[in-house]
Amino acid sequence: MTRRTGIACTLLLSMYLVPVADAVAAMHDGVAPVAARVSTADPDFMAELTAATDQGASGDTLGAAIVFERLLADPRLLTLDDVQRSHAWHIAALVAGEQKQEALAGQRLQTALSINPHNTAARFMLAAGQLADDKVVASADNVIRGIADSEGALDLPKDLVWHLAVALKHTPATQRRLLQGLFDHGWKSDGLEPAELWVTLATLQVEAGEQDRVSATLARVDQPFPLVMLRSDKRFDRYLERGTPRFDPVAAAQRHIDRLRVATMLAPGINDAAVELAYALLIAGQSQEVIGMTQSLADYASTAPTRPQGDEARSVGWLLELRGRAQRQLGQNDDALATQILAVRMAEDSGQVDQSLGLGYLYAVLLRAAAAREAVKDLKDLTAQGESARQLIDLIAALHLNDSAAAQRARDALSAQRQQAAGIYMTSLVADNRLDDAAATLIARLADPLERGGALLELQGFRMSPLLPGEVAFHARWDRFAQRADVKAAVSAVGRVERYALYNE
Repeated sequence: MTRRTGIACTLLLSMYLVPVADAVAAMHDGVAPVAARVSTADPDFMAELTAATDQGASGDTLGAAIVFERLLADPRLLTLDDVQRSHAWHIAALVAGEQKQEALAGQRLQTALSINPHNTAARFMLAAGQLADDKVVASADNVIRGIADSEGALDLPKDLVWHLAVALKHTPATQRRLLQGLFDHGWKSDGLEPAELWVTLATLQVEAGEQDRVSATLARVDQPFPLVMLRSDKRFDRYLERGTPRFDPVAAAQRHIDRLRVATMLAPGINDAAVELAYALLIAGQSQEVIGMTQSLADYASTAPTRPQGDEARSVGWLLELRGRAQRQLGQNDDALATQILAVRMAEDSGQVDQSLGLGYLYAVLLRAAAAREAVKDLKDLTAQGESARQLIDLIAALHLNDSAAAQRARDALSAQRQQAAGIYMTSLVADNRLDDAAATLIARLADPLERGGALLELQGFRMSPLLPGEVAFHARWDRFAQRADVKAAVSAVGRVERYALYNE
């Protein structure tokens, strides 16, 4: 659930524009005590710097920006030591970011790091901005260096980590250094082990000949789908006791639910922990519990006079979407559609587009092609995965409408993104009844050491919600595709296909 498929690039940029209030503690810790440590520090200047920081934290970022412009040019700034001056430039960068002055924010971050190269908060912020600008290698280098400089828990936004890890897919050496650094520093995603990332790290370790590290990495993998990926891939046979509960994905699903129940008790409310719990329950087929835990939210959202904002909007959008998926598991398709529409409305101010993509897909498989197109037509600044998902919806709609021109446009767009979104591209080939091309794509994916795990996961047998009209023909084609002799031979050479009493939602 942590990996969001269609997240807009504008939301990536929001990781760069960290609210000034989040940095106030660091600023006070780093700057306010300076008078006690640097005898030449001007007390009046320190008071002005602290006041400007508090002004920005209170929401008056325009006023703070004006003050910081003056303070950064003040000769008294040089009376601070390197750590405090670097903090000052970092906070000034945050203020500039809040004012949508991204270039100025980037320049100030570079200044902060030139003064104190070990300012990890500034380095991580710079990395997020570089990732938003598609400077993936530079972003990764800054995160890796920041991790090495960090003491204690890593203060890294989870979206930055996940998106950077995906963006480094075709740069395995850098991807391995990033993931190894995160692993060695005990990084967690909202307090949970990022098991999918550790599977990727274990794969990279195997391919790099670091077999002595693999067992330690896999010891932190205890979630259902990551375990399915490991079980399906013959490279990991030597590391797994397949017949034990420890490596049973169904048992792991319940363990994961139990951990998440504790997490939601420790952090109650509408938040990421609640989203992860709902998703885990959905995978385990406990759909009625998902509906129960989201009932009050659905009741409120349906009559709410205003929409939530930011993180709350993202959590609300996901919880409602998961409620809709639970309704689909129970065959309550009209309710599922109404819930998905509500999820889109409540997530509108979140910067997140997954709910709109979900609505577009639902319309498409309900054979409401025009509505499917309408649901996704205005989505902008999507990641490669998000854009491919949108084009798949457009392809399905075009095929239903016999719109050959639109279908070809979608095919061309999907092909252009096939390296970044190989799974969606292969799915589109099956939906388009191009089974020879789909088989060739799968065989190439299985031959790719880093693409193999995801491809094998897609082939496993899972429980399914009752099929909607537009899904019937697709699943019939998928079954023919999966049973092809060339597909089965390619799978058998590197892995295996099994059935699991889990929903692949």
